[in-house]
Parts: sequence; C-alpha cells; structure tokens
Amino acid sequence: MLDYIRGQVITKSPAHLVLEVSGIGYRLHIPLSTFEKIPDQGEIAIFTHVSVREDQIKIFGFATGEERNLFQLLLSVNGIGPNTAITILSGSTVDIIRNSILSGDAKALERVKGVGKKTAERIILELKGVMKEITKCLPCDTDIQQRTLISDAVMALISLGYGRPIAEKAVSEAVKKMQTPDDIEALVREALKYKI
Repeated sequence: MLDYIRGQVITKSPAHLVLEVSGIGYRLHIPLSTFEKIPDQGEIAIFTHVSVREDQIKIFGFATGEERNLFQLLLSVNGIGPNTAITILSGSTVDIIRNSILSGDAKALERVKGVGKKTAERIILELKGVMKEITKCLPCDTDIQQRTLISDAVMALISLGYGRPIAEKAVSEAVKKMQTPDDIEALVREALKYKI
C-alpha cells in the first residue's frame, strides 16, 4: 500500500511521529529505535507499514528497511499484532533481537516489556528458520541494503501464499545463483523458479 513517506517533521515523540506531506499531517507509530535516528526538524523519508482493521487504520514508520522487515517478520508470528511487534522493536535493537532468535535465547527476548516466556519461545520457534536462511545466504560483510533485499524477497513470497520454509529455500537458492542481487523484482522472479 505505502512503501515510504517523505515529508517534513512536525512533531516527534518516542512513540509517534507527525510528518507533513503536501499540507496533510500523517501520524505514524514508531519504535524507539526510529525515534533516536530521526532529526527534530527537516525533511525525511520513513519506511512504512499500514495496518488495517475494521475499526482503525494505523501507519507504522521505520527509519530503516531492516526495522520494518523485522517488524513484518514479527507480525507473521502467531499471536503477535502490530502493537506487540512495535513494543519488541522499542525494547531492543534489530541486531540483538535477530541474534537472540538465532541463538534461541528466550530470556533475552523476555527482557522486553510485554514479552512473556511463551511469546518469546513462539518467536524463536517460528522465526529461527527464517533468520538462519537470511543469514546463511549472506557473506559476513554483506551490507544492510543486501540483507533488507533478501528479507523483503522472503516476505514477498510469503505474501504470495508460499509457506515460510519454501520461501526461505527459494530465496536462498536464488541468491546463490545471482550472487549479488540488487533488484527485488529480479530476486523474487528467480526465487519463484525454485518453488516446490
């Protein structure tokens, strides 16, 4: 729906950001990590995720594609909604959350306010495979943009209805063939050749 919004910072707080675009003020819900990265004034671009429910529409904003990708991965976990996902991102960093999931460290996730033992274990159970695949197909010096591209491709296949394990495997195979993919459409097209 909306990939990003570019506009003038009107107000910001640890939980919200108001951007003015062509005379319209957009209120975005943001994690603390995003709040710390954006200036108090000036023009910025924010990655977005739109959540639509019967009674409300919320726009969530993120300073980086990695933050948004992790947010969307968290939403794929059974029982985790946008508010919980944003709380998790506010309580830690992308790297710490990713490493906690990869190492199966439920206690590190439990330190985030609102995340109990069962939720932490569910996050690890459902996302560890995704994180391993994303990490496995990246060399250690791969930059953030490349990691974001791979994560986006996995999410794109999931949104097309493919199961997570199939999506992970397909993207991993596509990355091996393309070596240094730099276009999301090309990567997804290549990954679709490997679907089971």
